[in-house]
Amino acid sequence: MGLKVTPQREAIYEELSKSDKHPTAEQLHARVRKRLPKVSLDTVNRTLLTFAEIGLADIVEGDGSPRRYDPDMDAHHHVHCVKCGTILDFCNSEFDALEVPSDIRRRFKVLSKKVVISAICPGCRCK
Repeated sequence: MGLKVTPQREAIYEELSKSDKHPTAEQLHARVRKRLPKVSLDTVNRTLLTFAEIGLADIVEGDGSPRRYDPDMDAHHHVHCVKCGTILDFCNSEFDALEVPSDIRRRFKVLSKKVVISAICPGCRCK
């Protein structure tokens, strides 16, 4: 793609790569500002969307909450706590082997498939 390497992009990618919590743009912005105080939230948002376009990150589907980003591009699935918003990665070969329905394959070019389990985490269940 010929994407220019800038200090902002480097800092955003480093912070995203260090995270295992599927951060939002706002969370990454707060971390990057510690190194680059003048970086804007708009720059972080646009950079994250660019990273998703070129395959450096993935956008984790949400339920109306801010977009969350995932630096792990290996095949995996998510369990999402609907109470506190925690998203955890997990691997499962049975889910990997699920077939995309033929009517979907006929109508769409399938790029990937992930299972997202909506649940209530142990911490929220105990409250």
